[in-house]
Amino acid sequence: MDLNNLKSDPIVVLGGGFGGLSTVIALLAQSDRTPIILIDQGSRFLFKPLMYELLSGELELWEVAPEFTALASELGFIFLQESVVEVDEFASQLITSTDKKIKYSQLVISTGVETDYSMVEGLQEYCCGFSSLNDIIKIKKLLSRIKNSTHPPKPLLIAGAGPTGVELVCKIADLIDKPIDIYLVEKGNKVLPNSKSFNREKSIDELVKRNIKIYLKHYIKSVNENFLELSNYVSETIQTHKINYSGLLWTAGLKPNSLKLLQNFLKGENKIKVNNFFQINESKNIFFVGDIIFNEKNPFPSSAQAAMQQSMIVAKNIISLRKGRELQPFVFEDRGEMLSLGIGNASITGYGITLAGPLAFEIRRIAYLMRMPGLSLSLKSVGSFILSKKIINRLFSQYQ
Repeated sequence: MDLNNLKSDPIVVLGGGFGGLSTVIALLAQSDRTPIILIDQGSRFLFKPLMYELLSGELELWEVAPEFTALASELGFIFLQESVVEVDEFASQLITSTDKKIKYSQLVISTGVETDYSMVEGLQEYCCGFSSLNDIIKIKKLLSRIKNSTHPPKPLLIAGAGPTGVELVCKIADLIDKPIDIYLVEKGNKVLPNSKSFNREKSIDELVKRNIKIYLKHYIKSVNENFLELSNYVSETIQTHKINYSGLLWTAGLKPNSLKLLQNFLKGENKIKVNNFFQINESKNIFFVGDIIFNEKNPFPSSAQAAMQQSMIVAKNIISLRKGRELQPFVFEDRGEMLSLGIGNASITGYGITLAGPLAFEIRRIAYLMRMPGLSLSLKSVGSFILSKKIINRLFSQYQ
């Protein structure tokens, strides 16, 4: 593809995560036929809410992580697998690691977040996060070592009791078919502090059912190849326990991807401060979407739900900007919360509905599969799910 022969400067979306790809799809639905380019370093889109089912084998790779080239062919956008190293705002162009220069009319930056290993020395080397396909591969290898070991397994620790930590620890507990101590460590004083009360209660029930040991007001002080130090606050003193562990999974902190690229926009913050239109004041032709942003006056959560809603308003505002119309401010609509709580189990709170158990799991999975990008992939995923004899039997067995 010759980018120099495009009829007009394209709208470019940098980052193919949930926010970025959702913005591309929203732009395609509203576009004035301006070329749309999606740039990402990876070759696959990763639907992160279903990573737990990919880890457990309940879903296949093609269902959770379709290739960008296939999506581009079906949906009608241009995909470039490139690493962008510079945003030249004055020339309205991106510069890649291969010295390719890509002009843009409007730019959407949605580079996402990754596990922050800087919080404790040794994390990068001795623990595993849960934000990429490589993390799933590492965790599968860890679980295989634990299951195949002839010795009694040492404790497995998950740091962070937010949604990712709770969903991950429930799934892992179901995947390990031998006795093992599993610790869920949280620096705060509550499991799922920002979740719906019904989901929090059901989650705690599932943690207790699986004999997962919950350590509130605790944190990982240090870690090496064989031991970690688990500390807690007791009044004004700190008590520390040395643990010989089998594995440490870190969900207690994230940081923006491509920090070097974003440093001019971050301005000392850990996230990019945007206005109600997802811009920063100095860059009217650049919009920001997803977990890398925050708005002090109009807060919203870091979630796939929020990213999808942001992508819709950003796409509308880009078209409005191009046509000289007034931009629309963003208003987040809380549509509820769905949590995966182990194999074949979930909890849902939203639109006045509260439901937990196997049926909630099926509803959650179908709801997410229907949101997969691309009509053919969505239909194929849902069809594969519904026509599965195993799934049908599970559904009907609940009413017998």
